[in-house]
Amino acid sequence: MELRQLRTLVAIADYGSFVAAADAVSLTQSAVSLQISNLENELGCSLFDRRLRPPVLNERGLTLVEHARKVAELCEHITNIADGRDLAGTITLGAVSTSQLGLLPVALSEVRKRYPKLRIRLISGLSAELAGRTRTGEIDAALVTEPTVLADGLVCHTVAVEPLGLIVPEGLESEDTKTILKQQPYIQFNKNAWAGQQIVQHLLDLGIKTSLAMEIDSLEAIYRLVAQGLGVSIIPLNGATESMLSGIKTLVLKDPPLYRTLVIVERTANPRAALVAGIVEILRSSGQGGHIDEKMPGNARQVL
Repeated sequence: MELRQLRTLVAIADYGSFVAAADAVSLTQSAVSLQISNLENELGCSLFDRRLRPPVLNERGLTLVEHARKVAELCEHITNIADGRDLAGTITLGAVSTSQLGLLPVALSEVRKRYPKLRIRLISGLSAELAGRTRTGEIDAALVTEPTVLADGLVCHTVAVEPLGLIVPEGLESEDTKTILKQQPYIQFNKNAWAGQQIVQHLLDLGIKTSLAMEIDSLEAIYRLVAQGLGVSIIPLNGATESMLSGIKTLVLKDPPLYRTLVIVERTANPRAALVAGIVEILRSSGQGGHIDEKMPGNARQVL
């Protein structure tokens, strides 16, 4: 099995036909067909359904393409390290939806400027789900809320600290956060999210019992509901909060203040570690939560 055969297979999957793949990899169509035929002979199985025109990848072929893609990207990364070129290749990055309204767009813009050869596939999800997919190697790394307990096989890198605050309708006169939380309908951020669990625990620690109106996993939806006067909510405050909508005001939680830490999680001995490190550097420089001191214990991190 040769690397060029795997690259040709990936090209066929990406471009949809032997003819288009031949143009993409600068080969003749007959050369592409020969490479695939040799690969199938070596593997002892067919990778395409040739009853269709043009031939279409079968189930085995589709499975092999994903593995071939990873092998080709790893080889590209090794070559880049060897000849000292900038970061290049493709990385699959998970990100919680809350980060996609604040920190992430700024950071990805900088990634594109600094590493134009680096491609990022972005996958959205909850922190626990993304951490699990990172642990199994399905994705390369994930931007998530810091876990209470880090699963075996994962390491994390702190990239930003964001305050969590109370958002209320603009016309609400009271600014006593505890009184507001006890008296106003409460819109709960998804309790399955790690940030949501952190908020629930904070309210329990304060002995505040809210009047739950609804539970939602979309920050944008929460902003709109609060702006319409349907309740109040505790959410991460980031650069997008004030610009999202008019009609709301934010109150910083005090006594005690509440923060959430955003981290990048990746596997130990991650083959894409160099790519992840480059993204971590940019996320830290783009972070809107202030200075990060990783020597501080997780439950004591604050904006310095």
